[in-house]
Amino acid sequence: MTTVAEIQSAVPTLPEEQFEVFSSWFDEYEEEHWDRQIEDDQKSGPLRDLMDKARSNFEAGNIIIKLSVPLKNPF
Repeated sequence: MTTVAEIQSAVPTLPEEQFEVFSSWFDEYEEEHWDRQIEDDQKSGPLRDLMDKARSNFEAGNIIIKLSVPLKNPF
């Protein structure tokens, strides 16, 4: 099995073309991994409680929108 240390040593030695292929693959892999983490959190993790609370507040009309810049009067 390959270790992290072996991968770290191998990556700098890759020819440019192979590094680009590896880099693209890893970026995609990392995005998919992140998406799975978010999906898991939405289903049963820490985001579930936050989403439920936000939905309840929205449905109850308890939402305050805070703008970072004031709206300009269009009239």
